[in-house]
Amino acid sequence: MASWNVDSIRARRDLVVDWVDQHEPDVLCLQETKCIDAAFPTKPFVERGYEVIAIGPGGQGGVAMLSRLGFDDVQRGIPGAVAPLADPRSISATIDGLRVHTIYAPNGRKVGTDHHAIKLAWFRLLTAWIEIDQGEGEPVLLIGDFNIAPLDIDIWEASRYRKRNLTSPPERAAFRALEETGLIDIVRAEYGPDHRVYSWWNRRAGFFDTDRGWRLDHALASPDVAERATAVWLDRDARANAASPPSDHVPLVVDLATS
Repeated sequence: MASWNVDSIRARRDLVVDWVDQHEPDVLCLQETKCIDAAFPTKPFVERGYEVIAIGPGGQGGVAMLSRLGFDDVQRGIPGAVAPLADPRSISATIDGLRVHTIYAPNGRKVGTDHHAIKLAWFRLLTAWIEIDQGEGEPVLLIGDFNIAPLDIDIWEASRYRKRNLTSPPERAAFRALEETGLIDIVRAEYGPDHRVYSWWNRRAGFFDTDRGWRLDHALASPDVAERATAVWLDRDARANAASPPSDHVPLVVDLATS
């Protein structure tokens, strides 16, 4: 199981295909695909045995889910969402008995703006949907780009950013509300409370090389799924060794033992 904000699937198609060939994930969730559904490059993934679900308005945004294990009970977007919360930012599907939700959360832009208020409202709606969709003890994994750094250790220099967008107290409260539905932050559980691990770095010169990053990509799992996680890791090599301009995010990988 893997998740990756690719910052345009058409610009990054060959990198993603090469990464898939190397790691062969059963499921790959993609965010910020930046293309309409019909323009998603399905062919190379179908040739590799994947079914593909993609939603996107073109321009910014868009998510996709690729699976070698099939899909059941697919939900595109959050049920009942209306503008301005109805952007195509999530896909939910049951895959081999696991309920998988992938999200690309709104950025929020700046604290105190309408964009930031919409982000917080979107998270309230998402949390309500996760609570409803979990059902009676169904295994759940919520994975993707949350656009939130939930702890100070998730930012390269916390004192500079603590009250800004991506780290503000209301955003961190929104992240905790998701955890309070019964989900576990399995990236932080894997790395421990004191280890700095990032998934996004500004493209400005030197930020990646000096590890001035942020942890914005997350995997929240129900306890039974967390227990099945044999490894949880972020693939820095996908950016460091890219043969062409990479995304500013790196893949998040969750290895799960079979249930």
